[in-house]
Amino acid sequence: MNAYREKLSAAIAANKAATNARGRCVQSGNGLNCGRFQTTALPGDPGIRQAANAGPAAPAAAAAPAAPAITPEQAAYIASARLRLTAPEPTIGPAPEINEWGMAAVGYPLWLWAEGDLDPAPVSDSVFDLAVSLDARLVEVVFDMGDGGRVRCSDVGTRWSRSVEPGAKSPTCGYAYQEPSLPNGSYTVTANAVWAVDWAINGTTGTIPFYQSASTQIPVGELQVLVR
Repeated sequence: MNAYREKLSAAIAANKAATNARGRCVQSGNGLNCGRFQTTALPGDPGIRQAANAGPAAPAAAAAPAAPAITPEQAAYIASARLRLTAPEPTIGPAPEINEWGMAAVGYPLWLWAEGDLDPAPVSDSVFDLAVSLDARLVEVVFDMGDGGRVRCSDVGTRWSRSVEPGAKSPTCGYAYQEPSLPNGSYTVTANAVWAVDWAINGTTGTIPFYQSASTQIPVGELQVLVR
């Protein structure tokens, strides 16, 4: 089992480095592709559960090996790797397709929010007979707006609707473009979700950071006012 523990420790160390690099990228707003910092899969279960289920008729040589002596943090990383969090989808209102120009206007206040499971329920798991409790929290979403601007929002649940007064700013998360993307295409808006996965094992607790990204497109143009 020493080889498994060594592989596990190395994989977790590499994932910590990749996660920290992605976090610095998201927080710096330097226009880099933060998604290029990817974590790798942890080494698989070394056959403990399969051997333990061999049954009473199995020969002595097939007796279950002792579970590897891993730390609570290592068990938490194994459990968190099994989580299936959905990247929040960036949404912009008012949507360009509902106006006659088919674009957002320079200077017009846009509302930003995210769609998806933003408040997943806590889950429980078992790692080598250790009971692990996990609770994923969405800390904030950092919107890279595609023009060099960025918006950090801890509340991404305020949606625009047709009942909103024209020109009103979002009370929680919004943006106004100062330059058009047209006629050269659309801006790519990327929502960088910053998660914190809280874990607890037999009274020991900690937090594992986790990042996800999703993107959408928005055309932005200038509206010309004709004076007669």
